Amino acid sequence: RYNFTNVTFNVTDGYQTVNPINVTVTITEHSGTADYDGNEHVVTGYDVAISNPLYTTNDFTFNGDSTIRGTNVGTYAMNLTSANFTNTNDNFGTVTFEIVDGMLTINPIDVTVTITEHSGTANYDGTEHVVTGYDVVISNPLYTINDFTFSGCDTARGTDVGTYAMNLTSANFTNANDNFGTVTFEIVDGMLTI
Repeated sequence: RYNFTNVTFNVTDGYQTVNPINVTVTITEHSGTADYDGNEHVVTGYDVAISNPLYTTNDFTFNGDSTIRGTNVGTYAMNLTSANFTNTNDNFGTVTFEIVDGMLTINPIDVTVTITEHSGTANYDGTEHVVTGYDVVISNPLYTINDFTFSGCDTARGTDVGTYAMNLTSANFTNANDNFGTVTFEIVDGMLTI
């Protein structure tokens, strides 16, 4: 043990490298459908699926609005992007946030509009008699007379003895509100009878 006076120990460092791993986070936005009812409809949130169980929802932050709102008929998007999500765990190299779009869809509803032509009677007196106008009854209170247009003549005229028709048809009425799908105009005939 004393045969060597000067002993130099050369140490070469060893090491172990732990490399970060890549992970994919799939964000699936929630979706929903509703029939038009005049009210606002809301869809919120998203589901998360992660390609590696070592990575959890605690390893990223979300900054944005995961809410879809809509009232009228149409399709509304949540519009999340990968920029709304930030990785906070340095043990993972490339964290890819993939967005699966969700939608809120509001469907149009059907309605029936009953048009009842006015009627009238008169005794023959050699002068022209006239009946004009119609009454409207609508199957859904969300639909009003402001939601359709009328083009035509809602008048029945006659002088001589007989029966005179107003002759309105459903073609005289046009839906003007896209929140309603099929709008059926049913005509109840009215008459002028002399």
